[in-house]
Amino acid sequence: MDKDESATRLSDRAETERAVKILMAILFATKNHLRAEWGAFPGVGFDTAAGNQFLHAEYSDLLPSGVMGYDHRGLGIPLQLTFFIEQYIKNGYQRGWYHAPQASQMTVQLNTLVDAYGRMETIRLTPVPIAHLIHEKQVLALFGMFLPFAMVTEMGWWAIPLTTFVVFTLYGIDGIAGQLEDPFGSNRNDINMAAIVEDIRSEILVLVDEWKRVGEQKDESQWFMEPYGGGSPLAGIPTFRVMSFDD
Repeated sequence: MDKDESATRLSDRAETERAVKILMAILFATKNHLRAEWGAFPGVGFDTAAGNQFLHAEYSDLLPSGVMGYDHRGLGIPLQLTFFIEQYIKNGYQRGWYHAPQASQMTVQLNTLVDAYGRMETIRLTPVPIAHLIHEKQVLALFGMFLPFAMVTEMGWWAIPLTTFVVFTLYGIDGIAGQLEDPFGSNRNDINMAAIVEDIRSEILVLVDEWKRVGEQKDESQWFMEPYGGGSPLAGIPTFRVMSFDD
């Protein structure tokens, strides 16, 4: 392997590592966006006072250098970062890293990621209609007022504690429904997105470190993967054959 080919392979590997980090950044950006933390600190946003961008520490080693956030103009950072991944898939196909069906499958997976982001954003931005909330509160209040009169003839003084129990139960269900309306917050009963994203990040970083370690080894006879035409930046990734019941 000559110096030019070695430099090209190192450049391709660096580009692949950059794409993996962007994928991790998409997860962090989605978490902040769903928690309404995007567009103001923390995160990448626009400082209207200083007129510049600021960067949260968790993105310092994930985002491409020079990237600017435009959330203040209506463009979500998760969606913005997917364009980098789409460009990486296109470049990989043009360089012969993988076949067209593989590139198409990666594009489908990227579109699935964008679709999931859109669905979660729809959940967060779609509130319960205010007319429904007002009517619900009124019905519960009227029910609690007239229920004792319907029970007092047969239950006597037991109508008071029974009414209290019934009203407490119904208002508790109403409160639970209000909490479930936005499951992406930071309360204890919300989805622990921070832990999920951080766990994914740690696992991916371990895989990337192992991939880099194996790629730097001189003997790559068992690990080298080269689909066709030239060196692939995916070379060095351990691959395993999945056994089926027919084997």
